[in-house]
Amino acid sequence: MMEESVFYLPAVAGFLSESYVEARLHTDGETNIDSILELQREMTQSVALPFYVLVNPKTGEKIASLVGATDSATFTQFLESGLRDS
Repeated sequence: MMEESVFYLPAVAGFLSESYVEARLHTDGETNIDSILELQREMTQSVALPFYVLVNPKTGEKIASLVGATDSATFTQFLESGLRDS
């Protein structure tokens, strides 16, 4: 699980704590699941899990997305791309 194996690594944790505000959309519950899945489809055009999206906080525009669990180097590159493109 990315939250346990990658997010806490120093290279990734530094980006997340210093440059990003984390928001999670949990799709494994039962309450409002139809609305939650619709929001996921709207934001990602997918129901794949996990799906990571970087959003420009000023415009609300999607900057980058990444599908699936990955290694720390790939995830760090993804986070770096969001800083370059925002």
